[in-house]
Amino acid sequence: MDKQYNVVLVGCGHMGAAHMDDIYYRENINVEGVVDLNPEKAKFFARKYGAKSWSTNYQNYLKDKNVDIVIIATYPSSHLKMLRDCIAAGKHVLCEKPIATDLKEGREFVKLVKHAKTKVLVGHILRHNKTYQTVAKMIQDGAIGSPIIMRMAQNHHTMDWNKYLALIKETSPIIDCGVHYIDVMRWFTGAEVINVSGIGLRTEADVPEDKYNYGLITLTLSDGSVAYYEAGWGNTIAADNLKEFVGPKGRIRIIYKKDRATHQEEGDLIEFYRYPEKTYEMINLDSNRKPTYDQLSCLIDMIENDTQASPSIDDVYTAFEIAVAADEKIKNEYSKVNHIALV
Repeated sequence: MDKQYNVVLVGCGHMGAAHMDDIYYRENINVEGVVDLNPEKAKFFARKYGAKSWSTNYQNYLKDKNVDIVIIATYPSSHLKMLRDCIAAGKHVLCEKPIATDLKEGREFVKLVKHAKTKVLVGHILRHNKTYQTVAKMIQDGAIGSPIIMRMAQNHHTMDWNKYLALIKETSPIIDCGVHYIDVMRWFTGAEVINVSGIGLRTEADVPEDKYNYGLITLTLSDGSVAYYEAGWGNTIAADNLKEFVGPKGRIRIIYKKDRATHQEEGDLIEFYRYPEKTYEMINLDSNRKPTYDQLSCLIDMIENDTQASPSIDDVYTAFEIAVAADEKIKNEYSKVNHIALV
C-alpha cells in the first residue's frame, strides 16, 4: 500500500467539504484533524469525515510531528499567515485560491513558496479536471485554429447570501473565481494577457460601497485571442455557467454533467463543431468537476518525486495579478459613477 499521509483540514466551509468529500476515504489518506473557528462546524466535520480530532486553533496541529499535510480552505486574508506558520513547522501545504487579498501579500506568499523546504500547491482545481485537460490539448493541437474567442461566465443565484457577502467583504467575485479562468485562458492558448478592462456593479444594498457583487472583464492575449469572464453573486442574479471557445476552424463548448438536459450518466459533454466540415462531435467524459483527490495526489507526487506544481507558483501569481488589475479597473470606473440608492 502507498505511504499513508496524515492530513489536517483548516476551514470547514464549502471548499473544505469539497476537499474532504473526495479524499477522506482514500487508503493513503488519514484525516488527522479538522479545524474551524466555529466549534460546531469542526465537530460536525470530524464526525462526518472520520477525523481523529477537531480544534478551533490550527496551530495545535503544527506541533504534531505526525501531521504531513495541511489543507488551507479559509478566507484569503488568512492564507499568508497560515502558510508561513505551516512552512515554519515543516508541513506540506495545499492552499485554496486566491492566495491573498492584495498584491503585496501575494508577492510575499510567492516568496515563501519559492524558499520553502516543504512542498506547496495552490488549489487551481481546473488544472486537474479531465474535461479541461482534454479541451486544453484539443486547442493546443489546433482543433479550432487560432486566435480564439473565449466566452466564460460563472454566476451564482445565492441561497445563502450571508456566506457570499462575507466573502465579498474580503475579495471580489472577479478575483475569487476569476483567477481560475484567467489561468485557463493562459493555459489553453499558451499566450500572455496584454490588456484587461472591466465593469462592475453593486446590486445588493448591504454590499459595502467600495465593493461590488457583479463584474465582467475583457482580456486581449498576445496571440490575438480575446476573452471575457463574467462573475456575479446575488439574490436576483440567475445561475449561469458558460464555457465556450471559438476559433476559425471550429468551436468547443463544455457542458457540465449537472447541467446536461439528458444523458447525465455519461458525465461532462464536450461539444465540438468543425468548420468548414460543418460536423459535430460529442465527447463524453466521466470527469469529477472538483477532483480534489487528483489535486492532492499532485502534491503527494511533488513530495515523493520532486515534480513540478500544476499550475506553477508563477502561473498562480500571474493569474492573481491580472485579476487584481481587472478588479482595480472596475473599482476606479465604478467610483466615477453617481451611485443610485438601492431600494
